[in-house]
Amino acid sequence: MMKRLITALVFSGAFLTLFAQEGLFGYIGFNSTLKLMPEYMEAEINLRKIQSDYREEIERSKREFERQYIEFMLEQDQLSPTIVAKRQKELQLLMDNNAQFRDKVQTELEAKRNEMLTPIKKKLLEAVSTVCKEQGLDYVVDTGSGTYLYINESRGVDISPWVFKLVGIESQPESAVESGQPVITKE
Repeated sequence: MMKRLITALVFSGAFLTLFAQEGLFGYIGFNSTLKLMPEYMEAEINLRKIQSDYREEIERSKREFERQYIEFMLEQDQLSPTIVAKRQKELQLLMDNNAQFRDKVQTELEAKRNEMLTPIKKKLLEAVSTVCKEQGLDYVVDTGSGTYLYINESRGVDISPWVFKLVGIESQPESAVESGQPVITKE
């Protein structure tokens, strides 16, 4: 079984090497190109503004905690043990709330960044796809990550069925490539 798998992989590799030598490929630095797009620069400016607003609120909360803490430290010798315990709990709660707020802000900023960048990335991928079709390219490699940004399905061969058979996978997805973009299909 292992010998058949190795033979099949060697054969597939040789086949793909021959195919790759015939095919035309392009390359682009996806992230560096993305960062040059006017929409990206605008999104970054908007994100910095949002981040600045959050930073101001975090600093305000921090100053409020520090003020209350200093007041407590100056007064604690004059307070009853019950009030000291109450104030300590209040300070702990304030500190916990500040930490939770910072975590929530981080999550919201990441979500906002993804929301803002998704259409820009889509626009760039569509441009890559258009150029590939116009130039007759078979695939494009992102030089920054080594991933494929475009694969011409009509020139490629999906070897999944043969590999699935060799490794014992019985059910097969329809395609490993959808709409010109590499994807992993789920059953």
